[in-house]
Amino acid sequence: MTGAAGGERSRLIRALALSRRFHLYLARCASPRAADQLVAEIAAELPRLGRADVRLVRLEPYSGRPSDAPLADGELADRVLVPLLDAPEELRSAIHLVDASRAAYADTEAWARFLSLWNEKRNVLGPSHGEVVVMLPAALAPVFAAVAPDVWSIRSGEYVIDEDASEREAGLDVRESGPMPMAAKRRSDDGLFVLPERLLEAHVAAPTALASASGRTDDALLLVRAVSPLALFGGDLVVGPWVGDFLFQSGAGALLSELHALEQRGLAEVAPPLRARRMLRVANALLAERRFGEAEALYSDLLALIEADDAELTAVALSHLAIAVAAQDRADAAAVHANRAYWLVGAESGRRGVGALKLPDVRQASALVQWCLGHLEHADLLDQMLVIAPKGGIYRWRPYVPFGNVLSRVLRLVERGRVARALAQSRALASLDLHEEQIEGVHEVWRIARADIEFLSGNIDSSLRELEQAAVEDAAWPAEHASLAGRREIAVALIEIVRGNEDRASKILRRARHAAVQSRSELDLEGGCRAAAFHAVTSGLLAMVTGDPGGAATWFDNARARIADWGRLGLDRRSRLRAQLFVELLRAALQPEDDGAVAAARDLTRQAEALLGDTAEDHMSRALAVAAHRELARRLAGAGGGDARAAAQRAAALAQPLGNLGVPAWDELLRAAERAR
Repeated sequence: MTGAAGGERSRLIRALALSRRFHLYLARCASPRAADQLVAEIAAELPRLGRADVRLVRLEPYSGRPSDAPLADGELADRVLVPLLDAPEELRSAIHLVDASRAAYADTEAWARFLSLWNEKRNVLGPSHGEVVVMLPAALAPVFAAVAPDVWSIRSGEYVIDEDASEREAGLDVRESGPMPMAAKRRSDDGLFVLPERLLEAHVAAPTALASASGRTDDALLLVRAVSPLALFGGDLVVGPWVGDFLFQSGAGALLSELHALEQRGLAEVAPPLRARRMLRVANALLAERRFGEAEALYSDLLALIEADDAELTAVALSHLAIAVAAQDRADAAAVHANRAYWLVGAESGRRGVGALKLPDVRQASALVQWCLGHLEHADLLDQMLVIAPKGGIYRWRPYVPFGNVLSRVLRLVERGRVARALAQSRALASLDLHEEQIEGVHEVWRIARADIEFLSGNIDSSLRELEQAAVEDAAWPAEHASLAGRREIAVALIEIVRGNEDRASKILRRARHAAVQSRSELDLEGGCRAAAFHAVTSGLLAMVTGDPGGAATWFDNARARIADWGRLGLDRRSRLRAQLFVELLRAALQPEDDGAVAAARDLTRQAEALLGDTAEDHMSRALAVAAHRELARRLAGAGGGDARAAAQRAAALAQPLGNLGVPAWDELLRAAERAR
């Protein structure tokens, strides 16, 4: 136990060791895992400090609940209030640990009523009663002070209990929670998950040679904290403003039939401009329906038909062609089309054309392609004229800027490592006039984005609150982001795993599986695949941290399949490739040491370097690249390879730009890479 976390715990434990009568102590716990560590430390240290005879009673209302529904008043009364205020004689002198560390946002009112009732009955706990330690998340502390002022006023000490990072960095299993462990090891047949039928056979037949997951859980959780959920499964929010015009076009089949009828009437030679406009409309509908190959072919035919002096139509067709090609993972070829369109019309209106700024299709397509390539700063420069206006030498948000453009820009700041700036801008967004009354679900979408930035910034509790408040508001979601409702719920489960609250995570994932697969609309065709992939990855992580490597491997294999489905429909190539590499890194941690492990790790580093790109601006991909090279160094060292040191040095070099950017997981990743160098 080291650092500030150890110091605060030690202070509290010393106070308990010296006390011999009722005292009230408040422990603000950063997470359920921090509370579990505190309880385990109290149980281990008090006998050594002279209180071997003391008994610990942990009053925790969440264990054994069949669902994650909000706590009822009766549950808190039966499991906390009565055992605390009316303890049997043999437990009156025991130390009672009131554990609210797993409280969800929806439980706030129930805890407030419990604290208020305790305040009314405060005199029941007299000098003969043992000590009481209240462990609660930071968000409940002001509630405690407001509704139970008399109880609050008699506290003898207040402590901030963080997780012990030294245990996590050393790879220790810290899920044991003391006298009343919350997270028992799950078996693959305990009913935690009902696997899809097509996966059941694979799960049963999974190789028994999989490596133990327990030794690599620390690395997996570090990787989860280093790459935010929206960076993996939220690319639709980034590219939405660049492709949004296409999403509302459909009916490609009827339009194709109409075009063929036009050709059969012999009008193709008589009226080429009319035919060209019809072809553009059909190709756009094909693109909206994610029929990328057909759209590409029709755009190519259209370009062959257009007269050379029709610069505007040629530029638009080239731009749309670039989007179709980029969606098929040919970003370099897409850049050729996008650059040609941009050159054709010119950056400014004048001698060569109408100007790219007056043809948003050209600018948006170029921004999308540059983002796919990893040229994030170039993408920002192309996009910023819509959302940023220079005024007196200072760049400010334009008035009445579309919400989606602002959101995309803030998320791209995060991708570029400017997390503190993105967090500040996200907090200032509420003051902008974004026509929110005309946009369904804007508050909920923004809460999800805010939660993502808070998560990456290390503010796990704030992130969870944002997500849970989005659920409580329960507004309609924008049709083009229909799957966000499912992704929000899965993100809550992911954060609970990070916090050490695996029990609640399992209940959420069990409920969310069917909803995730069904999250789909005509404007969000790939949404179900994206949400299902997110669900499978999070379920695999849960199986991994609870000691079920076979189940984890099965879920990760399922995630691979869902990401492949997403790839056939999605327009957010960069986030999908990040998600794909993320899954492969988690899957690699489960593989035993064998001849193929080193080759597989080398392939991961090649994928990571390719994704990082020639400008290396994408900090999310950089974090993945660091993890890939650390994996290679570990495998080489295990195989006795002489170039393990070179791989470790490459990981450390890649990690250097991640330091001191306001992301605790990046700092931790840098330290881990430096130690191994």
